[in-house]
Amino acid sequence: MNDTWTKQRLLILILVFFITGLWDIVLRAMAEGKIAFLGIEKMKWVTVLKQYFDKHTVLSAALLAGFVGAIAYFIIISVTSYFNITNGLLILLVVFLISGLIGFPMRYSGLFPILYQHYYKPLGLFYSFITDAMSGVVVLLTLVCLGWIGQKINIIT
Repeated sequence: MNDTWTKQRLLILILVFFITGLWDIVLRAMAEGKIAFLGIEKMKWVTVLKQYFDKHTVLSAALLAGFVGAIAYFIIISVTSYFNITNGLLILLVVFLISGLIGFPMRYSGLFPILYQHYYKPLGLFYSFITDAMSGVVVLLTLVCLGWIGQKINIIT
């Protein structure tokens, strides 16, 4: 293991897996009409997922999301370390771009036919890129908030 993959970053990788999976469960609840928040539940990118979630258990969809989030985090850390990116706004941009780009193999590989049919196809390329990218930003902001809370109560070192 090189300097890029420290113990702290590996622990954060696991945390990203869980954060992404938990947000997927929240998204499912919105798509199923169980949670309403600022009208987000009525947006197309949420409503099209109802049929996707109908074909997956809560655990299977959350695990898939968690794995994708962990893969994105791995790529993000690799890129930011390689290019020595430390500026917060640039990190945000990298998270946005990589999270959006992660959707391309999911869309075109044929490995996720249900996701393609019920998410990527109805949303189109641009809209699904933006929603994938913003999902990464939501996970980043959640991670930042947890880090801030952890510092305040001295849990996370």
